[in-house]
Amino acid sequence: MKPESKLWQSIRKNMPDVFWTRIESWALPGVPDCYGCKDGVMFWLELKTSTKVNKAKLSPFQKSWHFSHARQGGRSFIMHQTLGESLMCIFSSSSIASIATLSPKHADKTWALPASPAAWQELQHYILHSPLQKPAIPEA
Repeated sequence: MKPESKLWQSIRKNMPDVFWTRIESWALPGVPDCYGCKDGVMFWLELKTSTKVNKAKLSPFQKSWHFSHARQGGRSFIMHQTLGESLMCIFSSSSIASIATLSPKHADKTWALPASPAAWQELQHYILHSPLQKPAIPEA
């Protein structure tokens, strides 16, 4: 099983009270991998994994989607699992316009892997209740 598929299975297992839909977005470039909803809070989650280098990149389509979604007040995040450092990182979509690559030093929050039940609970709370910020428009 690919690392991203393992991450997806781990999310479903550790956040079972969230209604999840996995999106295969080959036809719509940029759309995140997962849609979630809990207690009336809807959000999108892009999954990224890296094995040796602890950095991941978003495609231009992904950056554009997250930026536009955040500008309209949408709730979306990028979850990056770094297998080299054994970390799980979360980035809000409003922060990705200003960074070139996703790395633990730019994450909004990080957790050590394997993540404890308390870490998963904290992650879920962050996704559902973190304040939304509209991204700044980059200067030309």
